[in-house]
Amino acid sequence: MPLWMPPSNLLGMMELSLAKKGIADWEQDNLDKVLNIGCGEKMIAGSTSLDLPEWDADKMDIPFDDETFTTIFAIHFLEHIERPVYILRELQRVLQVGGHLNIALPYYSAQAAYQDLDHKSFWCEETWRNTFNNPYSVKGHQGWRFRVGANFIIGLVERNMMLLTQLTKE
Repeated sequence: MPLWMPPSNLLGMMELSLAKKGIADWEQDNLDKVLNIGCGEKMIAGSTSLDLPEWDADKMDIPFDDETFTTIFAIHFLEHIERPVYILRELQRVLQVGGHLNIALPYYSAQAAYQDLDHKSFWCEETWRNTFNNPYSVKGHQGWRFRVGANFIIGLVERNMMLLTQLTKE
């Protein structure tokens, strides 16, 4: 049970405010074929899990055919990868059209982003625009089929803020 909940009328006003600003809602996932990538011990019932030691994201392709999965979860995974653009391309490859890639990462300015010495990259809400829609970059940033849906910065306190994003493959 949360320590504090806003009154229901305030929740309604918040939802109305978000809708007026054009912030996309989190879309319902199709849980037909789910990949939980870089899962560690974070298991998701009914999903296929992929992580060390059987699979090394820094050295191996994702070992599945094109468009195998309807939904992919990458929870506190991408920040540990040496080649995040390459892994994002692999995730795009194995995700079905209309499928969702659900991502949770430490927010770049949060203590959580820096307290783990294994973190190799830092992420903010503009990372997606700079990666998928950057007309000035020629370093493999073309040919993306992801649309950024929901994109939230969340946390109880600044030290544990995270970026929660849902990408949809078009």
